[in-house]
Amino acid sequence: MLKPVLNQTPRSSFQVLRDVTFGLLIRELKTRFGSYRLGYAWALLDPLLMIGLFSAIFGMRGHSGFGGVPAQVFITAGYLPFLFFNKVVNQLKSAVKANMGLFCYRQVTPFSTFIARFMLEAMVGMVVGGILVLGLLWFGFEAIPADPLRVIFGYVLLMVFSFSLGIVFCVMSTLVPEADKFLGLLMMPLMFISCVMFPLATIPAQYQHWFLWNPLVHALELIRSGWISGYASPNASWSYLSGVTLVLLTFAMSCYRLSHRRLIAS
Repeated sequence: MLKPVLNQTPRSSFQVLRDVTFGLLIRELKTRFGSYRLGYAWALLDPLLMIGLFSAIFGMRGHSGFGGVPAQVFITAGYLPFLFFNKVVNQLKSAVKANMGLFCYRQVTPFSTFIARFMLEAMVGMVVGGILVLGLLWFGFEAIPADPLRVIFGYVLLMVFSFSLGIVFCVMSTLVPEADKFLGLLMMPLMFISCVMFPLATIPAQYQHWFLWNPLVHALELIRSGWISGYASPNASWSYLSGVTLVLLTFAMSCYRLSHRRLIAS
């Protein structure tokens, strides 16, 4: 009787992480979108409704745009990156609690759940962004980014920033349950203080320095400056955004390194 030949080659840590992440990614897809009748179409509803709502408000007020740019394009260039940031932070914040039953398997770690949820949000964000840009082009708007490399670099920094902040929030909310409500309240006013629906230049000069402490303001303004031709935001700084992102990433990895066993045990 022939016995099956099993692969005795040990897998590396990277291969284990890759396979576990892929499995978690498929699980997240089915869990998040498979239970709804509209399925993946729900991912489009949030940005479409928000952009349509604010476009209608600006239209009723007779607003012709921002510096010659149609309101629809301006809002899309600012709301899409903020929506990605909000989704990533909220999904990573609850990643450990949502997958607690899987940690009995030695290969599944909290970090693999972070990567799986981050990859899912990145893929959904790219698809939604592409569909919205095509929709704006269909209606005659100039929605193609004027400087794609600048937009990509701004998105990369925002992705790393969102990933790092999501890990920090997850560690805090898991180890200190009372912090979860506070972090939820903290996210609510961010859209109004991050220049999502208005340019930084509309804020009086004596108050702009308060907004510039917020790294999201730099990220959104820099992405807009690459997306919209002729849009300039001289106070937005690549060095400030890069520095804050690097510091936050280092802090997030340190928090995870020191508390990853407690995350599983909790």
